[in-house]
Amino acid sequence: MGWKDGGMPDAVLPVDLASLAAGGNHPGALWRLDGEDLQANLVRLDQDDRIEPHRNDEVDVLVVVVLGRGELTLDGQVHQLAPMVIAHLPKGTVRAIEAVDGPLAYLSVHRRRSAGLQVRRHAQRR
Repeated sequence: MGWKDGGMPDAVLPVDLASLAAGGNHPGALWRLDGEDLQANLVRLDQDDRIEPHRNDEVDVLVVVVLGRGELTLDGQVHQLAPMVIAHLPKGTVRAIEAVDGPLAYLSVHRRRSAGLQVRRHAQRR
């Protein structure tokens, strides 16, 4: 999807995030939008999968939960995640996300960057 000089989209592509999230059968990014300045990913974690604690000094991230329940740990404080919960993850914070009680899917939106997503499977946890 591109953007015209006036800030209006030159194409609108409806995406049913809930159906994509429910139909996903593997962890990781199920859908991605790469704009010139903006990036969005629909991420799915299976039960007990997690994004390991890490510090992001590059971008603020907006997370919108689409499916399931999970926990966001942000600078050591645990927050519950559920459908339609929105979380702002400021740059410079240490964050981790874990799926609980089944799969978790969320939309992650931020300024475009090159770093990839690292999902740790529960079978690898020690």
